[in-house]
Amino acid sequence: MGNVRHAYDPSKVLSIGMVVGGRNQANAPWIEAVRVLARAAIVNREGIESDIKLNVKFHVPGHLRVPEFEGVRTGVFRAADSLLKVQAALPVEVPEDPVRFLLRWILAALDEVDSWAPANRLRYDTTAQRDLVAMLDIAGI
Repeated sequence: MGNVRHAYDPSKVLSIGMVVGGRNQANAPWIEAVRVLARAAIVNREGIESDIKLNVKFHVPGHLRVPEFEGVRTGVFRAADSLLKVQAALPVEVPEDPVRFLLRWILAALDEVDSWAPANRLRYDTTAQRDLVAMLDIAGI
């Protein structure tokens, strides 16, 4: 029996995934942008460590379902490996530069971590993730 691979790797500082409410022509740029960014995060996160791991799950609207919320919100926290899942609802309209838009949403997710942690009496530093996002932005991913 082989190893089971998950959409996220709990040992990594930043992982990116998506939930798609039905694929169509209108959301194809969102889907591609999330894939590009997820691959770039995997390549560029090697050697980066943090006391908190972040999984950003983008909710892509489609013809079957649209996100039930707006903006970003915290999801499940897994204390065993300090993994926090943050969900980000994407708008129906795809902007001219969807990857840059997604990078801003990841920063918003990190802002969410920064307010969530103290509210839960936890101390986490998101500097490593912010540096990674800046690196991806500078690289023009």
